[in-house]
Amino acid sequence: MFLSEHDPEPVTVVDNNSNIIISGPHNGDAVPECLSPCLGTNEEWFKAAHEAKDLYVDELFEVLNERMQNASFISGNYSRLVCDLNRMPDYAVTLCSSEFNELVIPENQPDQCCQQQKIERLDAIYAPYHDAKTMLINQARQEHGGVIVMDLHSYAPEWQNENREVQVGTLRCEKTPYSNALEEFLREQSEFKFVSGEPYRVAERASNVAPLLSETNDLQYLGLEIRNDLIATPEGRERMADFIIEAIEYLENHPEAALIKSPRSLLEAANEQEYDPYILDGWAI
Repeated sequence: MFLSEHDPEPVTVVDNNSNIIISGPHNGDAVPECLSPCLGTNEEWFKAAHEAKDLYVDELFEVLNERMQNASFISGNYSRLVCDLNRMPDYAVTLCSSEFNELVIPENQPDQCCQQQKIERLDAIYAPYHDAKTMLINQARQEHGGVIVMDLHSYAPEWQNENREVQVGTLRCEKTPYSNALEEFLREQSEFKFVSGEPYRVAERASNVAPLLSETNDLQYLGLEIRNDLIATPEGRERMADFIIEAIEYLENHPEAALIKSPRSLLEAANEQEYDPYILDGWAI
């Protein structure tokens, strides 16, 4: 067994039976006790590295969980250097830092992590998170007729020795009613500097799991990227929580709320058949 009885659960779910799901695949930094502490890397580096987790998003979730009783939450508890929940399965175990190729992850090298162990990591950590997320999505659709799923991530203020001026960005596979509405809100607000598709573009990252999530969950995939210095303090997290709550309220009250909450396939069918997208065969919210 890859995870022992002393290890944390792979995923934490707060199920408030909601049509809003906020997910954090990179919230945790746990390492199974069968592996070396910090995967054989320097502990000081590991605890402060954005390569190991999305810094401060777990703490942001705590604030949101207290203030948003109308939302469900799902968090990955293990470091993405153990198994990256936001990558395609074949890319979930990375050999080195995503920023510095010369900084290797000892426990992930082929002589330490064979194909069988990769499968064990996927079975023990990757699958439970994605299965739980699918369950929440299906439940929300069954109970409420539609769902808004927002992935939350953070990124470093500096990347490969260059400062990042963008403060919030979006991750998406394609333009959808959901992404259009959220980006409409982000462009109209003046609190944070926003650029669509920054700091990462899904299309440029073949390893990103977003297309698979979109397909398997029939989902309008969308992630919100937050520069981590903005949420490094309690005050910053409260401010960002206000911002996210306002964004969710904007989506729920949007004139195209039914489209925003609809499955991706239903949008395609509506476009092909050219009927009223506000009806959508009973999916109107």
